[in-house]
Amino acid sequence: MDFTEAVRYIESLSIQGWRLGNARFEAFLERLGNPHLKYPCVHITGTNGKGSTTTLVSAILRAAGYRVGTYISPHVFDIRERILIGGELVSKELFTEGVASMRPLIERLNDTEYGQVTEFEIKTALAFWAFEQAQVDIAVLEVGLGGRMDATNVITPEVSVIVSIGLDHTDRLGPTHRDIAYEKAGIIKPGRPVVSGAMHPDAIEMIQRVAQAQGAPLYPVRGTGVPPVRVLEQGAQATGDETPVRVLERDAQATQDEFLYTPLPSPTDSAVRVRRGEWEIALQPYLIGDYQRHNTACAVAAAVLLRERGYAIPDAAIERGVSEARLPGRLQVVAESPRIVLDGAHNPDAAAVLAKALPRLFKYRRLVLVFGMLTPHEPSDTLRHLLPLADIVIFTPLASPRTHTAETLLQSAQAWLEAHPRRNPPLLLTASEPQQAFRQAREFAELDDLILITGSFYLVGEWR
Repeated sequence: MDFTEAVRYIESLSIQGWRLGNARFEAFLERLGNPHLKYPCVHITGTNGKGSTTTLVSAILRAAGYRVGTYISPHVFDIRERILIGGELVSKELFTEGVASMRPLIERLNDTEYGQVTEFEIKTALAFWAFEQAQVDIAVLEVGLGGRMDATNVITPEVSVIVSIGLDHTDRLGPTHRDIAYEKAGIIKPGRPVVSGAMHPDAIEMIQRVAQAQGAPLYPVRGTGVPPVRVLEQGAQATGDETPVRVLERDAQATQDEFLYTPLPSPTDSAVRVRRGEWEIALQPYLIGDYQRHNTACAVAAAVLLRERGYAIPDAAIERGVSEARLPGRLQVVAESPRIVLDGAHNPDAAAVLAKALPRLFKYRRLVLVFGMLTPHEPSDTLRHLLPLADIVIFTPLASPRTHTAETLLQSAQAWLEAHPRRNPPLLLTASEPQQAFRQAREFAELDDLILITGSFYLVGEWR
């Protein structure tokens, strides 16, 4: 088996879809020697921002001198982006060796009551195995979907992080913030500290209840000026009243458990000061966009809690790691004149922060938007944030059976614009596939225009 054959074998398992629940995966890992139990871990979930936060925590640990394994999804350009060892892509040789050794185990398991391993499960197992082979000091793992039933949720982490809670994947995780928070809070383990950047009151309430039930110390992250939400005092019993109580405190009176962050002036719109009690640190992330302040604060909170658990992570390592963290497909500038920006915003919350960031970060005359999206995401929910900024929009299908057609996207945009008329509506076009859409965008764009490619990491990954 060579590398290409290994990738094809993994992709062949996609027919199994995404099946939540870990009895089968735990049985497979046992046959593999339980590699996930051989090193400590940090576990990170969230509707948006979990990839950036995973990258930031990993970079901080590397700057502190640790050999770090990082598991992240989705990949943008290369499947090996999912498995990083010491900040570098896993080698093709190790990748192939891992798949070749797992294949007979998978085929034997298929003949038992557990059935066929899924594509995501083999990717996750491959990461666990590769980290064991590389003898990492610690691994930082991003959840694939949700948390409670995700394949990554077979570990007992040093620290868990819930970056954000929003309405995404509601078909699998539930229709409300409370439902989704419950699923993501499933990564909280007994007695292990948990960082929470959730902001919706219902999500905050649910995370606090799960943390209390697990006896897990909870460390909220919030921006200064945002009032804290306290639902239950430690040890208190629920009264049946599900309405959380807002406690309007001054930031100066924040508890020692809270991490507060304040924006700092920055050309990248991401500089931030993070403080907890009397301790504080000013940071300049390489990652751009004001939403990276929240992600950075969550990562810093995780690093500080790791430090309190005995890891040697000086402030200088936090500063260096944050400044060196890189992640493809997040406000990534790939060309100039015209400037071309890639961003994997694929849900309404991500599109909202992207729409806010664009005019703050970039100067341009017109915005040329290339947009593609997968089901079950509803296009109008995301497009409503981007259409008001666009002068030209090119819709394209993606190379996935879950793709929205260009015509469906076009109709969704037309319906939204009819309901929200503007004096100069954007020109709406379709393309038969992403490369044609990219060519059309460059033909229309002038030197001082901005081309934005967004809506799905599948679309971003088509850029070469």
